[in-house]
Amino acid sequence: MADTNTATLKVEKLQQHLEKLCGATIRATSGQPSFRFRGQRPELHGKSAMIRAPHLRPDFEEDNFKSFRGAADAIALRILHSDSSLHQQLMPESNIGQLIFELLEQLRCESLVSELHPGARKNLEHRFRQWCKQFCASDTVDNQLGLMIFTIAQVVWCRLTSLPMNHESEDLIEPMRMMIARHIGGALMGMRKNTTDQRVFASHAHVIVDVLNSLLPEEDNEKPVKDKKANLNTSNFSLYLEPSAEDDNSDITQAGKSPQIRGIREILEQLNQYQIFTTKHDQVVMAEKLALPAQLDKFCKVQDQLLKNNAVNIPKLARDLAKIIPGKQFSGWNFSQDEGYIDGSMLTTLITSPQYLNIFRTQQQLPNGNCVVSFLMDNSGSMKEHIQPISNLISILCKALEMVGANTEILGFTTKSWQGGKSHKQWMRSGKPENPGRLCETRHIIYKDADTKLQRARRGIGAMLKLDLFKEGIDGEALLWAAKRLKQRSEQRKILIVLSDGCPMESASNQANTSSYLDNHLRQAASMIENTGEIELYALGFGLDLSPYYRHSLALEIPEKIENSIFKEILQMLMRRGV
Repeated sequence: MADTNTATLKVEKLQQHLEKLCGATIRATSGQPSFRFRGQRPELHGKSAMIRAPHLRPDFEEDNFKSFRGAADAIALRILHSDSSLHQQLMPESNIGQLIFELLEQLRCESLVSELHPGARKNLEHRFRQWCKQFCASDTVDNQLGLMIFTIAQVVWCRLTSLPMNHESEDLIEPMRMMIARHIGGALMGMRKNTTDQRVFASHAHVIVDVLNSLLPEEDNEKPVKDKKANLNTSNFSLYLEPSAEDDNSDITQAGKSPQIRGIREILEQLNQYQIFTTKHDQVVMAEKLALPAQLDKFCKVQDQLLKNNAVNIPKLARDLAKIIPGKQFSGWNFSQDEGYIDGSMLTTLITSPQYLNIFRTQQQLPNGNCVVSFLMDNSGSMKEHIQPISNLISILCKALEMVGANTEILGFTTKSWQGGKSHKQWMRSGKPENPGRLCETRHIIYKDADTKLQRARRGIGAMLKLDLFKEGIDGEALLWAAKRLKQRSEQRKILIVLSDGCPMESASNQANTSSYLDNHLRQAASMIENTGEIELYALGFGLDLSPYYRHSLALEIPEKIENSIFKEILQMLMRRGV
């Protein structure tokens, strides 16, 4: 089981590396520096790019690099040639119509690839034909609705690109093509003549949508598309691409409606199914108790040096944070400062003494204690390689947050032993009952509590650098523990930021339970916190995208020397909630 989880983690990292390469290609081709992939979904300006054509989702295990490049080139062309606002404005009302309309707009954009880019043309063709091959091998061909959509995709693609159809696809769709040909011939000609005019092209696409609606049974368009997922997604092949829960204007949902979020009651039921074999050996401990005084002194010196070496303007970071976090209240001015606003009464001094620099005034502010931010750090073994820059990152953020009046807490989670420790031994002595649940002794660490200022917590924070603390991790329980601590606080705004480099990993529990047992619990714990809304939950991923677990996450490549740019991304993530 451990080998399976390791292999899964490796596949995920390779997938993200591939998406990183494709993302760079899309940014270069489209001229959009804000484009990125998050959880295998394309984003633009921090929001969904609203690109959902089904052939743009190659599978890492089944498709080759050329397929991913073809999908990347297709996305870049969509960004270049499609007005997303106009596309949403012209979106049909019927559910299946939305799916067809999205597919046709994507094919229009792909047909506009320049002849000066023959490599991109070949990539696009390869990706579409590979998708067709997968479709033909799936059970979706036995579904009338799926076959009708596939037929329209094939016919329009051939007409726009002037490329021949695969013989396998041609034989498959011929009866359906003959049935609809007389109804859509004029629309096909109109689309081919107007590929550069999105609005006119859309009018002909609407004709095809109307024809499809007239041929389908009425009940097929009364249900939301998501209810037909079982009909359009079989044998690991998907004609339907499920929208993200964050998409405010999803083009493949019911018109004007966003996707439904699972009810809190359902999540609670799932959380209650999570079992723990024993909590007898679990530990919640202050970090100073986990290291000798001499070790803590050494760690503090290392962290002080890390702070000195960074290239971050912390006062500016604090000012940026003040714009999005309720912090301090203005209570007057501090005069004779070396930076800030020019003090008009000191201009005479500047003329008579040019070398005198304390001619500025700054706002005097008092904290109002309206916000608390908790940092929950993954202390699993793989985080060792990142710990120095991460501890530096946390210290800088805490310092800036304190400057704007927010309280901060730093927590960590790991296990006391490898391979389950005493809990695992107790399970073995009990005869190894099946599905025992979590099977290790957890260790939850308090590096700094929310009532202690950063300067007074230096020794505890220094313990973050003690490498032998880093073992395995039970993320879901740690998340609920940190959230419980925040709920006991009186501050109005509560923020929880998880810092991790991967999925939950604990060998004994993974080997004794069903697959993805710990993964599922983390997803359920995160969903519970996100859905109740009392706490804002964010995640920073190091070397791995955490969006499969957290609704608001950011994948970071953290350098040894931290600079201002990394905090811009974090601030953008915090602002995405619109609060």
